[in-house]
Amino acid sequence: MSGIKEIKVFIIEDDFVFIEILVNLLESVNSEISHKNVKIKYQTFYSTKEASYELSQNPDIVMLDYFLMDDELKADTGTKLLDVIKEYKADIDVVVVSGQESESVRVELLQKGATHYLAKDEESLKQIKPLIISLIEKKLATV
Repeated sequence: MSGIKEIKVFIIEDDFVFIEILVNLLESVNSEISHKNVKIKYQTFYSTKEASYELSQNPDIVMLDYFLMDDELKADTGTKLLDVIKEYKADIDVVVVSGQESESVRVELLQKGATHYLAKDEESLKQIKPLIISLIEKKLATV
């Protein structure tokens, strides 16, 4: 794979169906950008705790659900993990994709450093693929 730039994407989501949707979108992006010598390598995590242990892998992009269940089936929010990610490496792009439609939550996450906030709806799903391509192109331009 010499000469191919690898973009690491973490998917942090506890909904297995939505993980599959995101994985399919990333595979589609891989097909579209392959001519640019870029390949997305993704990992899925089902809890914030699990993902936080793997930050040393230096993801380029994190797709983060806002409301997650932790390993003990207790409710957790992506807000704490967003803080940890930004403290670890500020230039990681964090895209929050959530069923939470509260404007105050959206504003708070963007103020804390989330790159984008998308609702889990059909319209937002259409935005994910071009958004990921745009973030990858931005990463490539800064290399």
